[in-house]
Amino acid sequence: MFELTEEQQDLQLSMRRFSRREVRWKARKLDSAPPGTVDWELLRQSCDFGLISGQIPLGHGGTMDPMSTAIALEEIAHWDGGFATLLSSNGLAQQALAQSGRQDLMAQIFDAVIQCEAQREPVLGALAVTERHVGSDLINPSVSDPARMMVMAKRRGDTYVLSGRKAYCAGGNIANWLCVFATVDDNRHPDGLTGFWVPTDVKGFHVSAMLPTMGLRGCPLAEFYLEGVEVPKSYRLTDEGAGRQLLATLSASGRCQAAAIAVGIARGAFELGRQHTLNRVQGGGPIMQHQMVQHMLADMATQIEAARLLTHKAATASPLNASLSSMAKVFASDTAVKVATDAVQLMGAFGTTLKSGAEKYFRDAKMTQIFQGTNELCRLAIMHPTLQEAGLTP
Repeated sequence: MFELTEEQQDLQLSMRRFSRREVRWKARKLDSAPPGTVDWELLRQSCDFGLISGQIPLGHGGTMDPMSTAIALEEIAHWDGGFATLLSSNGLAQQALAQSGRQDLMAQIFDAVIQCEAQREPVLGALAVTERHVGSDLINPSVSDPARMMVMAKRRGDTYVLSGRKAYCAGGNIANWLCVFATVDDNRHPDGLTGFWVPTDVKGFHVSAMLPTMGLRGCPLAEFYLEGVEVPKSYRLTDEGAGRQLLATLSASGRCQAAAIAVGIARGAFELGRQHTLNRVQGGGPIMQHQMVQHMLADMATQIEAARLLTHKAATASPLNASLSSMAKVFASDTAVKVATDAVQLMGAFGTTLKSGAEKYFRDAKMTQIFQGTNELCRLAIMHPTLQEAGLTP
């Protein structure tokens, strides 16, 4: 657990070089671009490293296990957490399709992804789970009266008709296909949650808005609505009402990846702040010579190392454990916020300016406490096994 294998070290080095050479210089441009902007050249370059197809199951041509994914995402997030989040969202959609067990769909979609990647033509997926008034209660086992869903799926013979609106869909505006979670319950209750594979070129799919966000702007966040979208029964990813089980499985992976992204953001903020303390001269020498500054840097480095180790432990669990992944996500994202805050503090007035780069890490770090389940929700997930053991949950 504490030493990377030779193969993992090679992956880390190649991702570090790619991120430093390509992602680094495009992060600021993506951060200041209009909502919905993506860098297609960066996505094409990602094809060269297998980052588009990496999370496809190994038996279907994928190349990255959860640990490899965590290593890659940390290195990319070191320069831009938003682009790392976009890659993560695509990978989680692939995992949703893989978890469905639909061999026909997997063969069709995964083969297309791999073939197009070889031609540097990224084929992307996205998860469509959250709605404006429904999110955490879809997977939080302690919610007894969840909100009613907007997206419904009505069965008509061998076809389902999907209607409603989804929000906060990472990469939804550029995805070629979606894993949409809708309810088949007439009362819109999440107990009817069911997963569907939906191509975005289908009639009735409309992107309605791109959401401006405070951070992670390299990952576009879309709202879209489905207007009588018809999909065959063969596109159903779960049994009717079994969508929550699939989301629970995905949440363990998603939170582990969110933790890796948070570690990368924290590392980037730390290195920026550390360099500033070497360059900034006060009292005849660099401010790093002051013990107070050294103590801050020491705490930042310690927290990052601890967050990485917990993330790697979560990534190497087999199978992935929801409680452990939630621990990693909470600790790593809280660390990212603390480290980014301290980086701004170390840089003083300059740290508050757009030119410094510290404020971007600060904004990106805060987002990691919210996406893939808020840290408050994750803490409930951490405690759920304990409550079960004590007989305090149904």
